[in-house]
Order: sequence, then structure tokens, then C-alpha cells
Amino acid sequence: MKTILVFQGGGALGAFAAGAWQALAESSATAPGTLTAVAGSSIGALNAAVVAHHLRDPDRGAQAMSELWLGSLATPSLPFFGPWPVPVAPSGALANHWNGLLTGLLVGNRGLSLAAWAGWQPAAGLWRLQQPLHDRRSMHALLQREFPSYSSEPDTSQPMLAAVSVDVMAGTLRLFDSDAQAITPVELAASSALPLLFDPVEIDGRLYWDGDVSRDSPLPLLLDTLQARGRLAADEAVLLITVEPMARALAARPQSSAEIAYRALTLLQVDKLSLPIGDASRAITHCRIQREPWPEDGVSGQMDFSPERLVRLMVQGRSAAEAALAAAGLSPAPAPEPAPPSRSALDVSSVSPESEASTEGDARRTLAPAAP
Repeated sequence: MKTILVFQGGGALGAFAAGAWQALAESSATAPGTLTAVAGSSIGALNAAVVAHHLRDPDRGAQAMSELWLGSLATPSLPFFGPWPVPVAPSGALANHWNGLLTGLLVGNRGLSLAAWAGWQPAAGLWRLQQPLHDRRSMHALLQREFPSYSSEPDTSQPMLAAVSVDVMAGTLRLFDSDAQAITPVELAASSALPLLFDPVEIDGRLYWDGDVSRDSPLPLLLDTLQARGRLAADEAVLLITVEPMARALAARPQSSAEIAYRALTLLQVDKLSLPIGDASRAITHCRIQREPWPEDGVSGQMDFSPERLVRLMVQGRSAAEAALAAAGLSPAPAPEPAPPSRSALDVSSVSPESEASTEGDARRTLAPAAP
């Protein structure tokens, strides 16, 4: 049975998908030749690109995925709030989550973007398309370095890589796929162009935004494209694996503006990767790797890229993937050959939820990424 893998977006929550890949990379369902397509939108497109570019590595890109998140994207939080109880400010553990949110929003992420303060004045809002709140030059450099180009034509033994974007003017989804054209940093940047925060990307005279800025599911478009490219027959059985870090449930009541906004955005994304209603023409086995919510989700949201939070998300993702694979009865593949150790990445394959606290401490001591 052929396998299709789809990563949902979610900013920093994409670390959950990175952890899930640590388990998926050890499954026979994602072996080269079996994985026929890997797709994603927003930060999920970057995760998909890691898989496509490194699937033939001895460890199927598990180390590359860790290096992307813990070596390039992890950004220590600045101390906007301290640990002391102040009547009008968060304190204790909650302060850490607010520090992560404010660092991501007001300062930026060392691998993705930096706040463009000149464009934060009210008058600049009239020209927000040309003056987004963040400057993405660091992301463009990262994409050029890590994902220069990927093409699966004519070698269809490689998985098709697909990046989902939204056509700003037409209001429709656009699927860029590597069977039709090489997927370059341009298409990946288009898929992750969050409105207001980032600049849109122009391709062939059309403007594109983040692939998650739509109520439409990308699954029907992806399945139709695979059939049109000859990768799937109309009635062929297929295993669909979706990695979904956007949790439907909420673990704590939203109170602040940030928490309410996060809740509203999340509700627009949940279940977008559920199977198309009434699509009985395809025999699809659906394995959903879904994330359970945490009480601090509304604060940390999609902007908190602190190393300790990313480690926790990766541990959670691996655990969720292992449970989903076991429930689906998917047999594991022989253990991949380990990649050489990297000082910039932390291997979460042997980390249990019980040891998260000590692991987070190790991450803070060993990663020490450069300030944005």
C-alpha cells in the first residue's frame, strides 16, 4: 500500500510534527518506494521538505529534522517578565510562556524572521502588504541553504513533495508539486507567508499567502493531483498519515487577548485534514497523529520557539506517533542506522515524557543558540 504523509502548519507547534517524524522514520510505512508523496502547508511545508530531501539518508532524515528545529529554529526567550509575582504581570512558569510569545512576536526568530520595527507605526498599516511586521531575510537564507531545489521528475521512485499556498486574489488553494516543477525556496516561502506578519510571495505574477489561510482542506486537491500525475489509480488503496498539532480541545480557559486570538485561529484549522466527505471512490486508511492540548497553549501558541518548549513538543509528537502507528497496526521497520552526532541537535528518540524536565535543562545548557 502506498503512503501519503501530510504535515499541518502551526508555527512553533510544528516541533510536534518534527518529533512525530522521529517515530515515522522508523516505520515501514515511510520507507523509500512506499512513501509516494509528502505534503505540507506553512511550517508543515518545511517539515515536508526535510522528509523529501533526506528520505534516502540512513536515518531517513530524523537527524536533519532535529537539526532544523533545535539547531536553526530554537530561540531562547528574552526576560520580559521575571519569576517574581507582580500584580499586572505573569509570574512563575506562566512568565516563561509569555516570555516566549513576546520574544517571537516583538523580537523574532533567529531562523525565520526579525521584527521590522520601522513598519510598526500606525501609518504603515496603510501599506502593510509592502511593510509586513517581520523581515523574513533569515528564513530565505535558511531555505536557500537547506532546501535549494527538489524535483521528483522523472525519478518517480522519489516521493512527490507538495507545498500548499493560497492565491491571494483568487482565494483558492494552489498546490505546488515536484512532479510538475522543482520545489525551491520560493514555493516554500509562499506556503509559509503568514498575512500581516510576513510578506506575500509573487510567483508567475500571482500573489501567494500561507497555505493555512483558508477554510478549504488540501486533501482533495492533493489526491486529485497524485491521480493526475499517475502516482495513484482512481480506486487504489492508500495509507494517509496526517500529523496535526492543532488541538481541537482546550486545556485552560482563554483569558487574555493572545489566548482568545489563538483559540479562534486554532478552531479554523482543526479537522482540515480529516478525510473528504463522501469520497468513497478511494480506499483510504487514515492514520491521524493528533496533539493533546496543554494549559499554556493559548499563551505560547505558535510564536514560542524557546528550546525547552520545542523539546517538549518533539517528545509529545514522538509519543503520539508511536501510539497512532501501534493503533493502526503498522509494523516498524528495522532500526535505521544512526546519523553522526551533532552539537546543534538533540536526539529525542530515547526521551520519555517522565524525563522531560531533565531533558529541557540539558537543552538549555547544550544548545545555546545565538540571539536573534
